[in-house]
Amino acid sequence: MLSGVEPTAPFDKAYLYSFLGKLYIEKDPAKAQKYLVDAVKLDVLSFTDQAGLLKNIADLSLGDKKFQQALDYYAKWMDFTGETNPDVYLRMANCYYEMKQYSKVIAPADLAIAGLKTPKKEPYLMKLGAYYEAKQIKKAIEVLETVVVIFPEDKQWWVQLGSFYSLDEQYDKALAAIELAYKQGYLKTENEIKTLANLYNNNSIPFRAAAVLEKHMKSGLLKKDRSTLSSIASSYNAAREFDKAAVYFGELAKLENDGEAYRRQGTALLMAGKESAAVPALQKALEVGVKDKGRVHLAMMEAYFYQAKLKDAYRQNQLARDNGQAKAASSWAGYIKERAEKKGISL
Repeated sequence: MLSGVEPTAPFDKAYLYSFLGKLYIEKDPAKAQKYLVDAVKLDVLSFTDQAGLLKNIADLSLGDKKFQQALDYYAKWMDFTGETNPDVYLRMANCYYEMKQYSKVIAPADLAIAGLKTPKKEPYLMKLGAYYEAKQIKKAIEVLETVVVIFPEDKQWWVQLGSFYSLDEQYDKALAAIELAYKQGYLKTENEIKTLANLYNNNSIPFRAAAVLEKHMKSGLLKKDRSTLSSIASSYNAAREFDKAAVYFGELAKLENDGEAYRRQGTALLMAGKESAAVPALQKALEVGVKDKGRVHLAMMEAYFYQAKLKDAYRQNQLARDNGQAKAASSWAGYIKERAEKKGISL
């Protein structure tokens, strides 16, 4: 009914356009915006009404992704009212972010932070996103170092701080942040636990990497698959916990029927001083198939040698030589022959 009315007096027009605009906000935001703009241009309504129209236009423009128009009307609202509002500053920061004008995001975000009586996460997220997109990682880290103090109970900040330290290759600080989050019980997902393990490895603490993966695999959080078993085994191996490494290389080998995993199991057992147990694993590696058979024969040679089974050791030495490990085999051959001669064993 109202849309057909055409008043002549400026105040009546402005009042009608304002009223129609507000009615259309939910039903047709674009039409609402047109009516409100027409009402504002007449500039005859009360101070409160005019101020409300300017802000409504800005908010509708933002919702319609007309970011520059939204910025213009937020600026007009502030000029008209002389007021500042942290939520308005935050929306302005959002406009600049959406327009990819990342350097302009920071000032309104900081004004929003300064104007808030109770801290909110949103302006910090704006700053963080802007610095990240602008590849200013050190500035992003400064933001995160601030928010973990303001919102210490929020796990996302600790995890992100660790990630950004890693991006900046500050692996010791990355580990400190993620480890602290872990100790507070904030790490709940598979990827978060794997991130912690990777940081332990990057900081040359492979035993803790293996232990944390092992713990959460047994709890069911991590899948008992190739990735997890391989990571646990390799980390224990790097930590020189060869017995434990052999267990997990063995589990991986059985799960995947993987010759290389059997080879690594055998090598780990050899390093653990369990030569007799190493032989079956190495034999299984050859049965299943490996790319470098010569390495397996060398490992079997060592296993037999340290069991004083010199004939078997020499045989494996010759097989290693015939399978691409001639140089390593030749350096052992004389040693095996010398030992056999002393013991009176004919090779």
